Amino acid sequence: MKQDFENDEWMKRARETGFTTPTHYFDELTESINAKITVEKFKAVVQNDGYTVPDNYFEKLQANILAKTTAQIQPETKPKVVRLWKSGIVKYASAACFLLVTGLGLYFNNQQSPTQKTTSADLATEQMLYDIDEQVIIDHISSTDITQPKPAVTDTDLENYILTNYSQNELATSL
Repeated sequence: MKQDFENDEWMKRARETGFTTPTHYFDELTESINAKITVEKFKAVVQNDGYTVPDNYFEKLQANILAKTTAQIQPETKPKVVRLWKSGIVKYASAACFLLVTGLGLYFNNQQSPTQKTTSADLATEQMLYDIDEQVIIDHISSTDITQPKPAVTDTDLENYILTNYSQNELATSL
């Protein structure tokens, strides 16, 4: 029982003296912790001296810039030589491929030659037609009696064909 009395007494004192938190304490707590951590990290990076320049930096600056920008002549290096014909097999294989490609080219070229010969024969025949005089052609056509039989079609058949196979729009545009 004595213990219950002490706990009650303790609770009363805690309420009376008041352990209170400031307003918005928990809202601002994370921000203040993060700010403190950031300041500590920054101090560790910067150290106590802050930003420093190496000794004689500005005296050596111009010489360093000139050394990096001017082209210094480097000793000539021999180029690497790669042999194409390391072994005899490569020589013979490349020669065989060359002969194969050449043979196929000649074979297909000979296959196309006959069509070119007929084309040149057609051109010669056409040239001979140009050499014939126009009057000879006209006389030959007029001397032959070419009569074509006229088809036995009446006007009504023609009208019916036109009306069934063409629309009014097509007829109007063709007039």
